[in-house]
Amino acid sequence: MAPIENLPVETLKQREVSAGEIIFLEGQPANEAYVILRGEVQVLVRGSNGDEVVINRMKAGEMFGEIALLTPNTIRTATTSSAEGCTLVVIDKSVFDKHVANADGLLRFIIDHLCRRIAALTERARDAPKAPS
Repeated sequence: MAPIENLPVETLKQREVSAGEIIFLEGQPANEAYVILRGEVQVLVRGSNGDEVVINRMKAGEMFGEIALLTPNTIRTATTSSAEGCTLVVIDKSVFDKHVANADGLLRFIIDHLCRRIAALTERARDAPKAPS
């Protein structure tokens, strides 16, 4: 993982999230990704049986919502929230697109491949049997 120190936080907007606040909902249109500066974020999907399943917990320095940057007309594949509150750097798709406009075809192919893999893994997690409590 690239160090968060390399992120130009001073040129990007930030978002403060309160304890218990939903950052985005599964099924919503997506046009931005986030990097966690402070706090923790959990990622949930609705399983095939209707139960919410936590598929990931992330902390400072990690990024989420990146599929929104990498694919057109994206719909959120999961819900994200912060139990205790957090500070996020917001990366808007239009800002990201300016940075990758000159990327070569190989880089774009790899990015597209990784996005498809992430989406497939999210679907597998959604359909996985719930672990006993």
